[in-house]
Amino acid sequence: MRLGWNALQLTNPAGKPFDLIGYLQCLPTDQSPHEVNLRASLGRDEPALAVRLVVQRKTQEAAEATRSALRRTAARKGKALDPRSLIAADFMILATSLPKTGYSARAVLAVYRLRWQIELAFKRLKSLLHIDRLPTWTERGSRSWLYAHLILALLCDDLSQDFLDSSP
Repeated sequence: MRLGWNALQLTNPAGKPFDLIGYLQCLPTDQSPHEVNLRASLGRDEPALAVRLVVQRKTQEAAEATRSALRRTAARKGKALDPRSLIAADFMILATSLPKTGYSARAVLAVYRLRWQIELAFKRLKSLLHIDRLPTWTERGSRSWLYAHLILALLCDDLSQDFLDSSP
């Protein structure tokens, strides 16, 4: 899962607090992914879970877009922007419980990007075909309506690929 710099209470495996912002500031400026094994909890009384953070620096353009969005949101809400948020804006931070063996940092990032494409596909289906609003109340009616719309979506995707392939 993707997470913000202050979403979880992080500790090292020995139980000492982990300074995520300090860690991010020490990372090299390259685009290669970095990872660290930690323990994370939602609060003081919550049990800590073993997690692996996978961190990758964003492109300059993506980081600047994130910083601009943070500034706009802070200005709109009339709040002061935490400088740590601007530091974290340079990075994509993922937390996973997958073991390091068999699941490299690059593989975790690739799966996250794929998951994001699936999320965008569902968002398109909801906005264009309104599959989030079933007009029926029965299971059979809902299945029929949903199947028809999914078939329509597949046909539209297939046809659009034909048009894109024939474009000058």
